[in-house]
Parts: sequence; structure tokens; C-alpha cells
Amino acid sequence: MRISTIKIKGYKSFGPAEVTIPLQDKLTGFIGLNSAGKTSALEALRKLFGSTLMERDISQSDFHIGKGEKPENITERELSIEVRIDFPTDGDDSVPHLFSEMVVDDEGEDPYLRIRLEASWKKSDINIQGEIEMNTYFIKVAEGEPEDIDAKKVFPNHLRSLIQIYYVPAIRRPGEQLKYASGSILHRLLKKINWKEEFKVEFDTKINEINEAFKGLPEFNTIQTSITSFWQKFHKDKRYSETTLSFGGSDLDAILRKLEISFSPTAPHRPFSIDELGEGYRSLFYLTLVCSLLDVEEKMTEDEETIGITRPLLTVLAIEEPENHIAPQLLGRVIKILKSISGKENSQVLLSSHTPAIIKRLEPEQILHFRVTENYETEVNQILLPAKSDEAYKYVKEAVRNYPEIYFARLAVIGEGDSEEVIFNRLMDVMDVDFDDNIITFAPLGHRFVHHIWRLLGALHIPYITLLDLDIERGGGGWGRIKYALEQLIELGINKKKLLKTSDGILTDNELDEMHTWDLTNEDSIKSLNSWVNFLKSYKIFYASPLDLDFLMLTHYPEFYKAAIPKRGGPQIPDKAKNPAEFEKKVNTAVHATLKSEDATGETYLDEEKELMIWYNYHFLGRGKPITHIQVLSSISDEEIKENLPQVFTEIFERITVILKTGEGDEKN
Repeated sequence: MRISTIKIKGYKSFGPAEVTIPLQDKLTGFIGLNSAGKTSALEALRKLFGSTLMERDISQSDFHIGKGEKPENITERELSIEVRIDFPTDGDDSVPHLFSEMVVDDEGEDPYLRIRLEASWKKSDINIQGEIEMNTYFIKVAEGEPEDIDAKKVFPNHLRSLIQIYYVPAIRRPGEQLKYASGSILHRLLKKINWKEEFKVEFDTKINEINEAFKGLPEFNTIQTSITSFWQKFHKDKRYSETTLSFGGSDLDAILRKLEISFSPTAPHRPFSIDELGEGYRSLFYLTLVCSLLDVEEKMTEDEETIGITRPLLTVLAIEEPENHIAPQLLGRVIKILKSISGKENSQVLLSSHTPAIIKRLEPEQILHFRVTENYETEVNQILLPAKSDEAYKYVKEAVRNYPEIYFARLAVIGEGDSEEVIFNRLMDVMDVDFDDNIITFAPLGHRFVHHIWRLLGALHIPYITLLDLDIERGGGGWGRIKYALEQLIELGINKKKLLKTSDGILTDNELDEMHTWDLTNEDSIKSLNSWVNFLKSYKIFYASPLDLDFLMLTHYPEFYKAAIPKRGGPQIPDKAKNPAEFEKKVNTAVHATLKSEDATGETYLDEEKELMIWYNYHFLGRGKPITHIQVLSSISDEEIKENLPQVFTEIFERITVILKTGEGDEKN
């Protein structure tokens, strides 16, 4: 069995509209920026299945307060937390517990349970905290069906132990869990021990022997007599006149409360207590205790008939920020252990995180993205991937795993490669827009499946800007790049008629299909291409024109790139005046290499641009692109960069500023 859905309404950051949290896997990660509602979602489960009254208690602060609302003007509020628990049979015969409370959507489908906590708060003139009523119910109708008066059945308190939740907070204090106190992990572990009567008798005997041995020491007896004497001088109450110094008598619980754990060997050659460990190891040991508890429960109740009697039907491990205080190289082990726990039949793991180090170790299907809307309400979205049958599925899946920072971005800037990242990092200083401070993420994902990245970011409501190469005279470049962008925008659901509208009417499907073959050999065709380039800027799609970003930087800062050569290095260029034929041959060779075709002529490029292709070939086809850009950009001052900054960067940073101020991110439609 497993929890497949959590529905929350009116609880903390969850607004009056019910939010559905689908759990597709037995290991699920809640991700998002701080205060997005991840912790509230985990805590909601404790309100349903917490082992103590304190964990299940609903207070006034648990009820949602909307944006702009004044608490003193609110007279009543309601909240609900519902879970759906599935019992997939997978063809095996089984008679699960609580069968009579289950519902099914249709004949032949798997049964499931609906358990809902409902609470209401009303302002009171007597109680300053207000009056709170809360009840937990089985919902006896299938999802989507109307609920009548018989749809709810009170959930008995004695059944709560059948589903247990272990909540691991972000601030972990393992010392508290090592105390033999109600609710602690150690208490739960030791309660699994069957303290037989013979053991208790032997324990009493040993304790008495130890106490008698101490009393036989003259010095010990002196201390005992002195304490009793002074105690009697302070009062005359005969009920408490005698004192006895001993080791807890036969009180087993008192002895258990003194249990401690130590770690050895250590550098000082003495055992370390839990409080002497560093924060990272204390955090790891907290997780160790939880895993041990689950392991002990399983080993001590291996008989399946005891499940639901001495062992819960379902154990949910809810971990807040497992990365806290733990070195990144150890996080792989943590996730591996959590995956093994979730793989058990009666266990499920939920974790919250806002670090890429954790997210990249989860499958995208296991991730749910939390965000806060403009109304300060939590919204939860699944990670949208192409269909598994689509050839793009594997690429996009690996892309988001390699660049999980996009999940946490306030704005994503998408480029085609590492050159863009280097250049944008330098331009941040020049344009006074700090990517880190503004939570802007760059991702080199602008390849043939970029539209899937657009769709994914759109589903998560993360604004994005895309910089692509125009690649004029390269295979599929020029009109082909415009066609690709238009087709992908149509795939995203952008209004087709508005998108393809021209001064001559709306492009037909046939005209769009043939766009990549359109002419680029005259001034009018170049002008038409540039008009489409400018039009696509309104959809936050920009182009490095006429070729790519490397060539764009070379044409704007040619002297700096020409100077970025090792001693006696650089391309061997014939003298243009003395050896015009050799020079022309060198240029033609560079054109073929740059445009990646032996048939390329470079007819749409100026003579100066074709000559720079010699340097393009040297820097960007024969050496590492990022290294070259780093070397050159570090030699140019901010003022020099601004003087010749390509127009496309000015436009991009202007758009970034607008998005950061307004939050505008949805595509035109």
C-alpha cells in the first residue's frame, strides 16, 4: 500500500482552492524555493497520522490567511487534509486491512482508501485563540462522486497506529531521539524488546548487589549518613526523613533513561558522545536512528500476519532537507539508502529539498515542484517530460538531471552551449545584473529539443529567455531556424493565426513547411529574415546573427580576439597585398570550415566577415571555445565591452530587467 495523493485546502500556505499533490512513486521529492510550502505539505501528514496529540493538534496559525487579509477581520476559517491510499494488487491475492472502508472507481480497478481531516476555526469572545473543531473521517465514496450525509465515517483513534509517519526536521537533534522518553526513536526501539519476567528478576538481583556493595564502602556510608543528617535538620516531616543513595533500585525505565551512545576510536583515545560530533555526522546519525527503527520493526515482525498488529500497515518517512550539514559527496549514499527504504512493501519516503545536489539524484518523475503564486498561495506542479516513446524523452530527462538549477530559477536563460555561459557570466558585471542575486540560471539546453524545455518551464511557471544561433548558410540555418522556432511555438499552443500573420496574409501550412527553402541571396530576402528575427523577440526568442555567438563576439571585438594568441602562435595568413591568390584560398578554406560545407560560398557575408572566418576557424574550431572567450573577456574592460556590445545582448538584458520587475513569463497567445 502507498499514499498516492495528498489534497490540502486552507492549511498554512495552501489557499482555499484545493491543491492536489500526486505521488507517482514511493520515493518523492518536494522541491522549490524557500517558503514555497514543502514543509507544510510534510507536516500536513503529521496532522493526520502523528503518533502524539501534540503532532496532530490544529492551532489557529494552521489556517490560511490570504494576501491582503487582516487577521483581526477574519471570523471563521476551514481547512482539510486528505490522503488517498492505494492497494495495488498486481495480480496477487490479498485481503488487506480496512477492506470494508475502501472504495473503487470502477469494476476491476484497484481499491483505495480516502482519509480526510477536517477542521474549522471560529472567532470567540471568550477564548482569544478562537474555537477549533476537528474530525478525521473515512470518505466512503469514490473520488469525483458527490458526498451525501452517509459519505463520511468517523476514523477511529485506535486505527491511527496502522499508519505511522516519522518526520525528520531540517534542524536535527539526535540527542533528543536518544533519550528514553515518549515519542523518541530510542523509546520506540526499546519498546520492541520483550522484557521477559526472568530478565526482570535477574536485573533486580544485580542492581541490589551493586547497591549493597557500594553501601559496604565506609566512604560511601559516610556520604549517605551526612546527607540524611542535614536533611533531617532542615525539616521535621517524618514521611521523608530517611534518604537512600542508590542506582535506581529495580526501576528498569530509570536505567533505560540513562542509556547513551558513544563513538570510538577517536583521536583523544576516548569515546565521543553524540553532542561532540560535528553537525554533519549528527545529521547522518539522526537518519541512522530512523533507518534502524524501520529495520528493527521489520526484523522483529517478519511474520506477515503481525502486520497491522505489532507493526504498522504503512510507514511514511518524511525528511526535510536531507542535505543539511552533509558533505555533497555523501548525499549519494543518503539517497541510495532512502531508495532502499522506499522499496520495501510497507514503506514510503517523502523528502523536501532546495538543492541541486539532491535533485540530480532523483528521477524527474519523482519530483514535484512547489511555488508561491502572486496571491502567496502554494501551487504544486509535476515535471513535464515528453512521452517515453518520444525520442526526445531521454535527452530532456538527462538534461534536467544535469541542470537541476533550472527548477529553482526565478528566470532561466537558455543558450546553445558553454560559450553562452561564459559570456553571460562576464556580462553580468558589465550590465549590473547579478544572476545569483536574482536567482537567474543559465542552461545550455537550446538544441533540437528546446521546445520540450520551454514546455517544462512553462508548466512550472518559470519565465525563460532563449538565445539561439541563426546559422545563415549552414545546414538547416537561416530560414530553417526561423521555421523551427515557429513550429515549436505552435506545438506549445501559441495562437497559430497570430503567429503566422504577415503583411501578405497568414502563412499556409504548405508555406511554413517550405520555409527552410526560401531564398537568402538578395537584400529583400535578408530584410524579410530579419523581420522574423525581430518578431520572435516578442516570444523571448533571440538569435545570434548572422552565424552564432562565437562569430558575433569575434565581429564586435576583432582586435581583442586577434591578440589572444600564444607567442608565435595564431593562424598563418598570407599577405593580402603580396599574395592575393593565396589569401583568397585561405579565406575560402575558412569559409568552408566555418559554414561546415565544401559548397558554401559565404555570399550573404561581407568580405570583412569572411576574412574573420580565418580567425573563427583558428579560435573556435581548432581550440576550446570557452577558454578563448574567458581569455579575451578578461582582457577587455567593462567600458570597452559596452562600447561595442552586440545589440542582441542589450535587448536580452532589457527583457531580463522587465521580467524581474513584473514577473512576466507567459508566452503570447
